[in-house]
Amino acid sequence: MSEPHPLSDRQRGSSRFRGALALMKRHRFLLFILLIASAGVALSLRAQTNDPLAADRPVGPVKPAIYEPAVKGVYLGASLDTSQVRGDAAQWLTTQMGDFNKLAGKKQALYLHFLQFPNEKGAFGGWDRDANGWVSAATFAGACDRVGATPVLTLEPMVPRALLDWRPGSPAYEATKAFAQGAGAWNKPVFIRFGHEMNGSWYPWGEWIDKNENQVFDPEEATNFSGANYVTAYRNVASMFRSYAPKAALMWCPNSGLVGGGRRDPFRRWYPGDDVVDWVGLDVYERGFFLPKADAHLWGGQFAYNLTHDAADDPNTPANESVGFYSIYAQVKRKPIMICETAATQSFRTDLTLAQRSQMTRDWKIGYWNDNEYGWMQNVYGTSLYKGQKFLHPLDVEFPMVKGVLWFQIAKREDVSGRSPGQPITKFKDAWLDYRIGGGAAPDDKGLNGPREADVYRSLTGNSYFLSDVQMTNLGR
Repeated sequence: MSEPHPLSDRQRGSSRFRGALALMKRHRFLLFILLIASAGVALSLRAQTNDPLAADRPVGPVKPAIYEPAVKGVYLGASLDTSQVRGDAAQWLTTQMGDFNKLAGKKQALYLHFLQFPNEKGAFGGWDRDANGWVSAATFAGACDRVGATPVLTLEPMVPRALLDWRPGSPAYEATKAFAQGAGAWNKPVFIRFGHEMNGSWYPWGEWIDKNENQVFDPEEATNFSGANYVTAYRNVASMFRSYAPKAALMWCPNSGLVGGGRRDPFRRWYPGDDVVDWVGLDVYERGFFLPKADAHLWGGQFAYNLTHDAADDPNTPANESVGFYSIYAQVKRKPIMICETAATQSFRTDLTLAQRSQMTRDWKIGYWNDNEYGWMQNVYGTSLYKGQKFLHPLDVEFPMVKGVLWFQIAKREDVSGRSPGQPITKFKDAWLDYRIGGGAAPDDKGLNGPREADVYRSLTGNSYFLSDVQMTNLGR
């Protein structure tokens, strides 16, 4: 019996086609489903290709963050001046926090503290010992605990490259490990905010420092510490807290503005990754960089604008060039947002008379002219629950992922620059910046109505949307 001739390629193709056609006739419904699914995949791929936030989208489902409130609301908090501690530091801090609770009319859930890690000489402290001999993390955390608050510890890497030498036995590795172990042994809630405002031009862990104060990046101002270096340092530090301090919430906190250096993305280059960021912070102030006139009114949408736009946006161009902070990190990444530092002042304005800047400082904090123009405090804390006035952008309605707000209750001296439209930069040297509720336009100025400012704060935050206690939620991550 002779063997059959092998089929030619054409014959095989024809045979397969006839078989497939017969299969399709028998399973027409299945074919319809497959066609619909294929079209859906194609549309999805096209949407992803045209999606400007595609790279920001998390992989897989997002769990609520550790300490993210289970109910709708915002943790109240403040940053107080711990540089004036005298005598028994623990008692001094406890009294200071208790006094602010009384001023605010409500117990605060959070208090913020700054620690140099390492300090300017490259020396690291520990959980129980500050590198400069100032208030330690342990002392501050203990005071917070006594008043029923949770500490937000800001670690400032004054010599940031030290954190790139990351190996067992290196100073940074061992010091960070010991600090994280101390936080773990404390075994209570704590927020760790490493290297805040890295996208600014004033800290050594940023890419440049504006030494000549012209708001423009000049090559000689580079720190040689890139965004990639920052991400590495952050992740190094985060790895220790992940290993040794399970009750530590890790926070990444840029500044709302990025001044100088041309059109650049003010956030993404420094973002260390979803896996090492529990909360996203933002520092946003209103102090009139463009030096408004003494009788200028503050726009009621200014705070909202800072959440949805960035400082590099050019209002004179038709296209919105901004990188939307809230849309990326809250709506897409689903990270709870903490406004770690916020306040307003015009107290540094020595181009105005004392009476003018006294009045303007008060107006900038609590002024009210109409439903479109009102002070920064109303901008930040205004909700739909408040019955005293209407707000353009109620916090609870438009920004429900803002879960914490801390007022910067500090006065300090600092060099400040600003400019009027079309005019050269004005430099205010050793200027007095009083951000405090009840502060003044000068160190000895008693002209502001402190109780009035406290009354506004109390009336805004007295409702149930503002929370006095951090909730022990999502500890398993």
